[in-house]
Amino acid sequence: PSPPPPPPSPPPPPPPGVAPQPQLPFAQPTASQLPLPTGGLAQSQQLLPVQGPLPNFTPAMVPPLPFPAGQPPLPPPQQQSQPMPPMSQPPMPVVQQTVVQTQMLQPSQQQLQQPPPPPAPPGQMTSMPQMPPPPPPLPPPPPMQPPPPPPAPPLPPSVGEAGGYHYYSNDGQHICASMVAQHQAGWMQCQSWLVGNHQRLSAAQLPPSGRCAAASSGRCEPMRSSDGFCSSCAESSSKEFRQAKELAMSPKTRAVYKDFSHTLRSKETQGKGMHFARQLAQRCMGELPEAVHWRVHLEMADLSKREKNFSEARRLYRLATALQPAAPQTWLEYAKMEEERGHFDRCQRILTAALHHCPYHEALMLKGIKHLERMGDLRTARALLGQLQTVPINQSWRTLLEGALLEARAGQTDTARRIFKFLLQQAPWYGPVWHEACRFEQRCNHAQEALSVAERGLMQLPRYGPLWFCTLRLHECTAGRHELMRATRLLVERGVRHISKDLVWKLWFESAQVEERNGHLLRARAAYVKSVATCAANLRWKVWLGGARTELCHSQFAVSQALLERAHEESPPKTRAIVMLEQSRLHELCGNVEQARKLLRGARKTNRQEWKVFLESVLLELRSQNVERALREARKALDVHRGTGRLWAVLIQLEHAQGVRQQLRVFQQALLEVPKSGEVWCEGARICLNPFSDCFNLEAAHHFLDFAIEFTPQYGDSFIEYLRLQMLMQSPDDEIERLWQLCINAEPNYGTLWFHCKSSVLLTTRQVMRGATELLARELEEFRPVYEAAMRRSQTLEFRAAATAAVTAALGKTVESAEAAARTMPPLEVAAEASAEPADFVTGSVVLNRMHRSIEALSFDEKRALIYGGDMIVP
Repeated sequence: PSPPPPPPSPPPPPPPGVAPQPQLPFAQPTASQLPLPTGGLAQSQQLLPVQGPLPNFTPAMVPPLPFPAGQPPLPPPQQQSQPMPPMSQPPMPVVQQTVVQTQMLQPSQQQLQQPPPPPAPPGQMTSMPQMPPPPPPLPPPPPMQPPPPPPAPPLPPSVGEAGGYHYYSNDGQHICASMVAQHQAGWMQCQSWLVGNHQRLSAAQLPPSGRCAAASSGRCEPMRSSDGFCSSCAESSSKEFRQAKELAMSPKTRAVYKDFSHTLRSKETQGKGMHFARQLAQRCMGELPEAVHWRVHLEMADLSKREKNFSEARRLYRLATALQPAAPQTWLEYAKMEEERGHFDRCQRILTAALHHCPYHEALMLKGIKHLERMGDLRTARALLGQLQTVPINQSWRTLLEGALLEARAGQTDTARRIFKFLLQQAPWYGPVWHEACRFEQRCNHAQEALSVAERGLMQLPRYGPLWFCTLRLHECTAGRHELMRATRLLVERGVRHISKDLVWKLWFESAQVEERNGHLLRARAAYVKSVATCAANLRWKVWLGGARTELCHSQFAVSQALLERAHEESPPKTRAIVMLEQSRLHELCGNVEQARKLLRGARKTNRQEWKVFLESVLLELRSQNVERALREARKALDVHRGTGRLWAVLIQLEHAQGVRQQLRVFQQALLEVPKSGEVWCEGARICLNPFSDCFNLEAAHHFLDFAIEFTPQYGDSFIEYLRLQMLMQSPDDEIERLWQLCINAEPNYGTLWFHCKSSVLLTTRQVMRGATELLARELEEFRPVYEAAMRRSQTLEFRAAATAAVTAALGKTVESAEAAARTMPPLEVAAEASAEPADFVTGSVVLNRMHRSIEALSFDEKRALIYGGDMIVP
């Protein structure tokens, strides 16, 4: 037998005055098991074994908790843990479990009082102390069962045009299942995507045992992979990963390609021609791997398109899509070029192939839906939207939002409202959803409903800026005069506490304008001061500009001039021309035209890139009744800004004194330079709508206005001229209603005639169109003899042939003969009681045209509205 181990050395005696510690019959705790002198989270773990240092606890380690739509977010977690909900076997707290285990290991008081056993004789084994038997193990808790699937959502009540607060503010479970029964909603009727989407999103996040995480969609197989997804879902995920990996570039490759892109877009390379660009591309492709060559082809295709070499651009786009069909930007640029060229069928084929290679890509889906809507194929657009049944809401909400806007533009307001409700309940964390829903109700003339949606959106997303500005405007439109300012001030104070710091200045700016519109000048000045105090240095000039206009409305010319000088000092060099333009308008309003010309001349020299300064120079001379000088300024402006449609439009108006033939020649030249300018097409329609014109042709005007609305829907004058045309042609009510719907969807924001009808910034598009209808009805009734005489003259064969030939020649389809150009039409015979001249019908409003020719006879408010009526101050 082996010799016995040496006896353990006795412990050192305790120091004097200290009681001796009893010898425990088990090992002492190691350093890693000692209590931690920390608090907080470690305090509940101070008796647990520590394996290394504790990890740093961050709030990002806690998964986000969903909460019902429309409810405020949950409060931040406290340092002390919250009690867990009761289960079948209530769990024991961590600290209590540790204390129980320690008590089980410690000896009892009787064991400590017993004397130690005598030492064993030599040659015998020492017996281990007897340990108490361990307690029986606790029974395991029953396995957690997955929650049962939610019941089918009940059908919500049908909502008519009047809307209702209950529709958006119910319990959130009444989703749009009844949309399936709507015969207009074909994209929901065919796919039933909305009910399936709701059931999938409402199910538990944890997949059931043996099923895929996406099994609630109803098309997944049993799991065959270890990551919790079925084979089809795993294959789709791996495909996306492979596509992303193919489109990625290494740092070295990215640097080479970036250098090539900057060199190709430089002015020096563009001046050397296309041959040099091709050589540069060939050298770059020699340095880049073959997998990145499609990017070079894409850059060269864009350059060829800008050089108007469309056949070469088409060849390069095809080559790029063949090399890398998984790149969506190549398909988008290719489709955009074909759409701009007017090849709509080819564009649709490109988008179809793109969605085959990049299914459910957001930008491609949006482009396809808008293209189908433009072609009038709403059924195919809805079928395309129906394919989003299996796409998660965080990847499809933008496309679904476009679907809601599509239904709104098509006049299906009830269907659009149901889709908006679905988005607000399933994706309430996206600010654009709330904002677009609010704007939708506002366009439907439901201000109270829009305000309720905006308020609920602010509870959900208190830092989303556009909702605060929309709510502020809606309060001004809906509240009574005695309640308006109180509600506005409370809203602004609340918004300042929640909104992003970068937008606090804009909130005070809007508040100042509300105060000024309600006659509180001192409070408006105080709000402007707060706006300046919270504004960035490069944006203060906008606040000074807004304050100058406020002081001008109250005839404080000296204060307005001082504020404009302050804005000129603090404005950046690129925007200084806008301040100088505003200064020139103030001098013109005060009668100092020469000083206004001097300021505009200096602005044209220092900021040649700002076309608005050139346009203001032309309008200044036009209001001063100096037509010849205005013509010279317009031609000089077009030498610098050849591609600006508004400059071409004002030149066509100024050529009215030279005759219709000269106007048509300028119109033809403008179409060659800016064929997609809605302002130019609108001026062509005005030529054909002038009853004194030799080209009075309502059919041609109808054709021109269709192009104007299609190319530039933001230009409000086109819609008012279209309204005048329909009233002259006595169009049916359904066509007039369609025009109103187009205008409401477009929401025009500029135009001299548009702002003449929009007397207040609070007026909606419907109200502006209503005011324009009343204005045109009065003028058409007053000048009915003039229009009737023009229509009688246009019915003659000679006049119709000459007018058609002139319009066709202006469009470049035929060449007008010299005999036809020299032919003079008989003058318009008008009754003596109808006192009118050709200059009264240059635009759609006779009153506005006469105001431009007699500006000195106007009152101060009318003169100010005419000078400043072309735009609005928007920060």
